[in-house]
Amino acid sequence: MVVSAVVFVSYLLILIAIGVITYLRAKSYSDYTLAGRSNNRWITAISAESSDMSGWLLMGLPGAAYASGFASIWIIIGLIFGTMFNWIFIANRLRIATETYNVFSMTEYFEKRLNDKTGSVSLVAGIAIIVFMIINASAEIIGSGKLLNATFGLDYSVGIVVGLVIVVLYTFLGGYMAVSWSNLFQGTIMFFALLLVPIAIIAKTGGYGPAIESLYSRAPQFFHFLNGETQFLPALSVILGGLGVGLCYFGMVHVLTCFMAIKNPSEIKDSTFIATTWVSISTFGAVIIGMLGAYLFPSIADPEQVFFAMGSTYFPPYFLGLFASAVMAAILSSVSAYVIVAAASFGANISRRFIGEMDERKTVNIERIAVIVISLLAFLMSLKSDLVFAVALLAAAGLGSCFGPLVIFSLYSKNVNSTGAIASIVVGLVTVIVWYYSGMSAYVYEMIPGFITSWLALWLGTKLSGGADEETMAAYEKFVAKLQRKGEN
Repeated sequence: MVVSAVVFVSYLLILIAIGVITYLRAKSYSDYTLAGRSNNRWITAISAESSDMSGWLLMGLPGAAYASGFASIWIIIGLIFGTMFNWIFIANRLRIATETYNVFSMTEYFEKRLNDKTGSVSLVAGIAIIVFMIINASAEIIGSGKLLNATFGLDYSVGIVVGLVIVVLYTFLGGYMAVSWSNLFQGTIMFFALLLVPIAIIAKTGGYGPAIESLYSRAPQFFHFLNGETQFLPALSVILGGLGVGLCYFGMVHVLTCFMAIKNPSEIKDSTFIATTWVSISTFGAVIIGMLGAYLFPSIADPEQVFFAMGSTYFPPYFLGLFASAVMAAILSSVSAYVIVAAASFGANISRRFIGEMDERKTVNIERIAVIVISLLAFLMSLKSDLVFAVALLAAAGLGSCFGPLVIFSLYSKNVNSTGAIASIVVGLVTVIVWYYSGMSAYVYEMIPGFITSWLALWLGTKLSGGADEETMAAYEKFVAKLQRKGEN
């Protein structure tokens, strides 16, 4: 236990060191908010995916696979294709668009892309981002409490405090630059844990044959791709629930921010390959861990802790620190991304609506204060422990519905305006929340109706308000011309 604690504490100290180093390097608003657009292909790819997947990958997804078996294939398909399409169709265009409009956050992008001189779009978008980032961060803080309780026996409330303090420290110090470098480090830990642990467990337990035989004898439906459903609508619900996760990506502002921060847009093709490979191997590894867990620990109280159970049962005690570091890496990589993106939305837009224009130093200080406040709000939400999987899916659906249609149309259509954008964000947010709390998510994942109604609101709101004005369309044409000069049609 002592060796495990030393390994885990060493990992946390590395994160704090990254925060200190990047604090010394982050001199401007651009550095703190977007790492000065200095990230290379590896940092961009792995930072994007580690911040996206979060503790959900090492806790929520194995827990879902533990319960649903082969039906998890639909989640994997949604994750892989959602990731790939986001990189192929959004990444390069967004990177060039945000450079063309000279913006450093998604709320600034929406404001300038739509030529919104009132600031209404950025205000509404900023509020929505902060709300869902707090929900997202609370899901991860819940994970940190479960992690430290399962591995070191700490009380749940103590665990969430430890996770919160670490992430606030390095995010407060180094901003997005600290988030990017720490996520490269943490994403690498996650990848190798999910690659090697299933291989080691299968080898230690005598191969996959006994697991298949045992699981099939206990629950044949475990091997059904539709979770044993035979009727059309329940089977369709299983499929859409998994595939719908892929739609979330177009509105995940913490992932979109990674696209904005890459130094050279020409490296995005390489990042696309790295990111897709990372996600494919990691998600398959997580699902295999969950399925093996159903065989090895059929009576576990909390399926989301199956990764910890494997570590403590089948590996030497001194490995426990490595397992804890892997899961905490998944958690903190996402919390830091959520917090800094929410803080950037507040510092860049909302505060300026009430305080007025500020110099870069004051804006950065406002963002640092926002990091602390937003983290504390997420902490308060996490005091009631819940399933990481369920909370993370709700937040992802909210982001995807509020911003997915708007991001796509802003990059591919010149005829989008601020009225349509506000309608899209509000309708997407309301639909997701109402759908979730009405219990309809048991039948259809809230992302599906949220995305559809948001898209309809964007189209209808833009059309009824007269479409984009000439100035907005002229600026969009300049962006398209820049795309063409860089080789994209």
